[in-house]
Amino acid sequence: MIRILFGSWLLTLLLFIPALAQDAAVSGRVTSSDDGSALPGVSVQVKGTTRGTTTDADGKYRINVSGNARLVFSFIGFSSQEVAVGNRASVNVALTSDASNLNEVVVVGYGSQSKKTITGAVSSVEGSVIANKPVQSFDQALQGRAAGVNIVTPNGVLNNAPVIRVRGVSSISGSSSPLIVIDGLPINSGNVSSGGFTVNNPLGDINPNDIESLEILKDAGATAIYGSRAAAGVILITTKKGKEGRAQVSYDGWAGATQPFRLFNMLNAQEFMTIKNEAARNAGLPDQFFPTLNPDGSIVDTDWYDYTGRVSSKTTTST
Repeated sequence: MIRILFGSWLLTLLLFIPALAQDAAVSGRVTSSDDGSALPGVSVQVKGTTRGTTTDADGKYRINVSGNARLVFSFIGFSSQEVAVGNRASVNVALTSDASNLNEVVVVGYGSQSKKTITGAVSSVEGSVIANKPVQSFDQALQGRAAGVNIVTPNGVLNNAPVIRVRGVSSISGSSSPLIVIDGLPINSGNVSSGGFTVNNPLGDINPNDIESLEILKDAGATAIYGSRAAAGVILITTKKGKEGRAQVSYDGWAGATQPFRLFNMLNAQEFMTIKNEAARNAGLPDQFFPTLNPDGSIVDTDWYDYTGRVSSKTTTST
């Protein structure tokens, strides 16, 4: 009986001693490799387990590990680092900043938000999509390329301001045009002519080839950033910047020609004089119009379609 009790006690002791040897407390401090400042809130986790902790305001931590444990240190904006504990009781780590994380944020207004956490409705259009379109201004090339954005040119007047509707008609008497922000600078996108006789479209001054990307903020959340001016939506324009490398020179140009169509069948000089003199006689007056003759004796007959439209009279057709 005594042998059985002694054997059981010895077996329990042998099993308990390794367990005590495997658990050990590890402490240390986490800092930034840039300036050596303490990093509070760094996640410290024992790899392969659910055991973990975070650093305090001074960047210090303390955690229990067992065996050949490995600690994983991770923090937003810094590269994760994995360290083997070994027989050490103190493990200090300096985390390096991760510049690639900057690509995972969306710059909006006066701040930035992560692409995963942004709640606003945003449509993006790459500048290369509209760079080579034969339009008066880049806004006309956006037609049909962003969901929920309606762009209409009201008439054919050169340099006329477009009618852009992102959130529909949101005002009865005020403007329903969205706010245009170019590289962080808001501009007026409507007709800014002071006299009211000459149209002016500020967006026509922007070369489409200089645009890197466009973002359209379509929901009401944009007003929290830009205020009441963003009630009808916001169009963010990012222009191209210089890049490191060898200087390059490129040229991009295009040309086009137009001619009038669906021209009316007009009277010639003789027919015009006949109609006008007939009207004068009906009014009891003598003939008022007489032909002007060329040196060869023929009637001067000018084709004004040919002069104003700069097309040959042979190609002029009537419908």
